[in-house]
Amino acid sequence: MLTTPVNKKLGTNLALYYLSLGGNILSKLKIVFLFFAILFAVSGCEKITDKVILPPDTTPTDMQPLTVMTYNVYVGGSADPLLSVENLGQVPGEVAKIYNNIMASDFPGRAVAIAKSIKTHQPHLIGLQEITLIRRQSPGDLILGGTVSAEEVILDFLKILMDALQAEGLNYQVAAQVENIDIEMPIFTDTGIDDVRLTDYNVILSRSDVEISNPVAANYKNALTIEMLEFEVKRGYAAVDATVAGVTYRVVNTHLEVKRLSEEKNIAQAQELVDVLSNETLPIILLGDFNTRATDGTGYQLLLSAGYVDVWQMDSEGTGNTCCQDDDILNEVSDLSVRIDQIFVRNMDLSLPVLSFTVGDKSADRLPSGLWPSDHAGVVAQFTFE
Repeated sequence: MLTTPVNKKLGTNLALYYLSLGGNILSKLKIVFLFFAILFAVSGCEKITDKVILPPDTTPTDMQPLTVMTYNVYVGGSADPLLSVENLGQVPGEVAKIYNNIMASDFPGRAVAIAKSIKTHQPHLIGLQEITLIRRQSPGDLILGGTVSAEEVILDFLKILMDALQAEGLNYQVAAQVENIDIEMPIFTDTGIDDVRLTDYNVILSRSDVEISNPVAANYKNALTIEMLEFEVKRGYAAVDATVAGVTYRVVNTHLEVKRLSEEKNIAQAQELVDVLSNETLPIILLGDFNTRATDGTGYQLLLSAGYVDVWQMDSEGTGNTCCQDDDILNEVSDLSVRIDQIFVRNMDLSLPVLSFTVGDKSADRLPSGLWPSDHAGVVAQFTFE
């Protein structure tokens, strides 16, 4: 439930604005920075415009003893329109534009494409980021200073994807999940002003033949704070013990802070995760959108120095670039130019090569509408053991 000071402050600021139409500059800046931070927090990724190199069409031909995947499925909207907001009264209109962009990104259709990639490779374990739940309240009360949370479900990414997997004849279950940001905001509609609530999760899915235990969900203590709003951008990790072919692994899935919002927090969260797992004796498989560039990102180098191995370097072809397509994910040629979605391992015998490759980044993967499955590529790793 949204009973945080953020909601009260947001509702109070908006109410004062509509009562006086004379909100001061600080209030205006607060609302702009809030929504700017929210959308980048949820759809956080590092947009770097390097020369575009198309990854190869690599398809595995044999089944491996252990297959894992990481995939940032993309919330579907950008906060850029909020950069042009000049007064508090524009906020619900700009939120409406962002909301419409999310709807236009067609997650139900994209979930089918993602499910087909999963069916092709049938990973034992999948780390998903930006699994989003969108709820509405009509009419909204936030703009009047109310605190009743929106509960009408508009889009439930997890249910949509699970239904798509089932339609493909696949049997996956939620092994672990962590709730990250949970925020509500006003939106203009044809009939008035509603409230829209967005909740973000990291989720680990496991195949039905994988034995799971010891699930953990935690948020990082090191969180980006919007000082003027006393608002923390929550991020976290989910973890679970997973047994495949008699071997138990500690599987962890995370989505670290966006570097361009705060490289300091990105590094601090990476260090916090390293510290949490420092005494783990099980083989560790670390999945996620780390928002740190391979191979020269500070957070990336931190993980390597802690004994983690990036499996992409084991036996891979191509660049492995995973980010990012255009905000509307309608670009005809892939714009992926940086590798920030990664699979790391520790405490594992890698004497045999690991086959790793990207998915969802080939022209054939696009929907008939022209949409890419996500603004990120997924990454798959297949391990062979003697």
